[in-house]
Amino acid sequence: MTLPDSAYARLLALRTGLRLFERWSAQQAQAAGLTPAQHQLLLAIRGHHDPAGPTIGEVADYLLLKHHSTVGLVDRAEAAGLVRRSRDENDHRVVRLHLTPDAERRLEALSALHLEELGRLQLELPAAWEGLAPVQRQHGFPGEPELSAGREAITVSIGRVYGDSLSPGRRRILVDRLWPRGITKQSPPFEEWMREVAPTSELRRWYGHRPERFEEFSRRYREELDSEDGKRALEELASRAATEEIELVTATKDLERSAAAVLQAVLAGR
Repeated sequence: MTLPDSAYARLLALRTGLRLFERWSAQQAQAAGLTPAQHQLLLAIRGHHDPAGPTIGEVADYLLLKHHSTVGLVDRAEAAGLVRRSRDENDHRVVRLHLTPDAERRLEALSALHLEELGRLQLELPAAWEGLAPVQRQHGFPGEPELSAGREAITVSIGRVYGDSLSPGRRRILVDRLWPRGITKQSPPFEEWMREVAPTSELRRWYGHRPERFEEFSRRYREELDSEDGKRALEELASRAATEEIELVTATKDLERSAAAVLQAVLAGR
């Protein structure tokens, strides 16, 4: 039997949608101070059916990894204060895995974001085709007009205001509270300054760009963005991202642990 062209288009749309979700998920994990592998590990432990906790072998099955690879992943997570081991009460030869309170808190916040995103994308089968209708329309794939509406993916890049690393063809928006040193106001290398969306001066001074504080900084900054003023500024920024390609620029040297990176993750989650 010859498959119709629409079948290939639907399969492509499905796989594209899954890859977009996977990329978004990785960004959220990184914003929470976790690697994607650590996020999956925490989920495997927390989602296990037995309240006594899973064994390493059971976690390896969840993650589709070999036993020695899983052991290495667990070792690193334990060293990072995310996972702890305990002996089974009935059989002391069996080692069980548990989450630390810190890992529980991070995973709960991440899981709430993921459930919300899944609700938007409607990626749960059998509604996958409806949820991926925006992807089909974006790429010119044949679709059915009756399919439920979804949302277009918001793609935002980040870069430093200095140097030549800025992405060409994008509207550059400065998202720092302070004007960058050495940049003249007559010819700045960006088109717009949205200082209202930046972290407050108090939060910025507390953070001090100390890597060990980034996770807590990210959490506090998200809380500020959830305030009345923060929501207003974020909505204005999101409206830019929904209609044109933008790049969030900052004077911060450590882009991966900057407010711009948090904003990028927040916008990707919208």
